[in-house]
Amino acid sequence: MQRYKSTIAMALTGIALMGFSACNDAEYSPLERQAFFAETKTNANIAQKITVEDDGTPVTFHVQLSSPAEGDTHFGVEFDEAALKKYNEDNFTNYELLPASGYDMPIKEVTLKEGESLSGDIGIHVNPFTEEQKAKAKKFALPLKLVSKDGKQAVLNSGGSMILLFDKVVRQDVPTYNAHVPFQFKMKEDFNSIQWTVEFCVNIDRLGEKVGEMNNQQLLCGWGNSSEDGEIFSRFGDAPIEGNRMNIKAQGGQLNSNTQFAAGKWYHVAIVSNGSSLKLYVNGVLDKSEAVSGKPVHIKADNWWFGNHDGERFQYLKANVKVSELRIWSKALSQPQIANNMYGTDLTAEGLYAYFKLNEGVGNDFKDAREGNENKGAKSASSDGDVEWTKNVRIDGKEK
Repeated sequence: MQRYKSTIAMALTGIALMGFSACNDAEYSPLERQAFFAETKTNANIAQKITVEDDGTPVTFHVQLSSPAEGDTHFGVEFDEAALKKYNEDNFTNYELLPASGYDMPIKEVTLKEGESLSGDIGIHVNPFTEEQKAKAKKFALPLKLVSKDGKQAVLNSGGSMILLFDKVVRQDVPTYNAHVPFQFKMKEDFNSIQWTVEFCVNIDRLGEKVGEMNNQQLLCGWGNSSEDGEIFSRFGDAPIEGNRMNIKAQGGQLNSNTQFAAGKWYHVAIVSNGSSLKLYVNGVLDKSEAVSGKPVHIKADNWWFGNHDGERFQYLKANVKVSELRIWSKALSQPQIANNMYGTDLTAEGLYAYFKLNEGVGNDFKDAREGNENKGAKSASSDGDVEWTKNVRIDGKEK
């Protein structure tokens, strides 16, 4: 079937998460007369993240046998809602079963002829998300389970299931801040928590590559009163590191990223403190971890910023910085929670202190995405101009 010309193994990124980590099933060693999804490589309950394009996305997978079939052997592909429930419980996610209208699957049974060990393509075409699904930011998945239809060949426990996790293409209008137009956020109440997470998507057009070059380009920052121990400070560059590394200061600790960021490229960044360690995640993957003091962080309600708001302290921003999806949490998010929600999250999620999608498209003000919330954002009162908007940006940085 030419329609399904890309395979999961080639087109998708595998995610081994918590209870669905990759581990070989010791029950069958060596493999003998076992069937499994070829793309799992016999690993247990692999989860695959798939971006659904605007015109839909084809997904292809295969049934493989550990040894050639001794006669015609029949298998079926079913949906295992119990496996999806367990995945959600293990990974603190809320994926729903993709409705039947959301996909086409013309082949649900496959036969391997005598002497064969690999099936032909089994294809699913995932249809574009509806406008209603996009607006509600729901997350969908298909939990696949391989079953024998004739009992001739057993299905390997550790390779007989996998879950397809679907993300929509995220295109939205995004604002730019710079030295002339920084952004200030005024929250309903002060922030006070020993555990916390801040997330945002960022694309900066200029970065230094040498040590100290174009350093101190401020990203998201928050401060408390001078008498309180309150700081969450992030920037590109510092005097002793290259200008394209991220520097983070909080709770008496400091972290410099392993990642050297590229100018003009979108990244999702998550900074997490559990009270004893400060962690940086880049595009859902742990980049660096450092120990911190364990002190609570106090941030004044009106003292959250993107950009250099104090010309005497931070006058080094040379770049234009596009930002999107700013989220602040009063809890430490796990790696699966970050990886599965980089471009949108449940508006009612516990511990969500502020959520600015930054997608208004016009004007100088930003609103919290949660209806009725009193958190507000806007260009700084000291700005020399208005907010510049870029339309219809794909913030995951991918091209079809």
